[in-house]
Amino acid sequence: MRVFAATLAAVFCLGGVNAAPYTIDPTHSSVGFEVKHLMVSKVKGNFKKFSGEVEFDGKKLTKLSGEVKIADINTDNNARDKHLNDADFFDAKKFPNATLTMTKFEKGKVYADLKIRDVVKNVVFNAEIGGPIKHPKTGKDVISISLKGEINRKDFKVGEDTADNSVSEKVIIEIELEASAK
Repeated sequence: MRVFAATLAAVFCLGGVNAAPYTIDPTHSSVGFEVKHLMVSKVKGNFKKFSGEVEFDGKKLTKLSGEVKIADINTDNNARDKHLNDADFFDAKKFPNATLTMTKFEKGKVYADLKIRDVVKNVVFNAEIGGPIKHPKTGKDVISISLKGEINRKDFKVGEDTADNSVSEKVIIEIELEASAK
């Protein structure tokens, strides 16, 4: 009986060890941002190409990492997108990717290292996890991950010479992911 109780206790203590890898579904996911223009209107954009890794133990995230291709920025304005890729903003030729790596998930928050232009800063996102539910066609567990946080673009050397009254320093980041168990 003692061996059974000890085994049961060990299983509960090691619950996080049973995390499973999930595959991000890009057709039901997005990586977006929002900034103010001239301090009155909001401009939204997204990155069309992104990838990532997710692990989930049935209750919480145990791993989250991702990467966006800067050159694929989309604000529905080709001239603006081209300018954002230039050296005075993202410098996509020199710094082609931005990355995010979760360092901790706790009490509805994702703490992560965000790397833009080779500058790494710790950021905090409000997180909402949906699921898991069984996909009606595949039978696989599916989860959703919603992250929302804000950064100061100048902390990452993005548009350092652009005045805040032209483009706000504050950038809202919104990430919506749907992922299926492998």
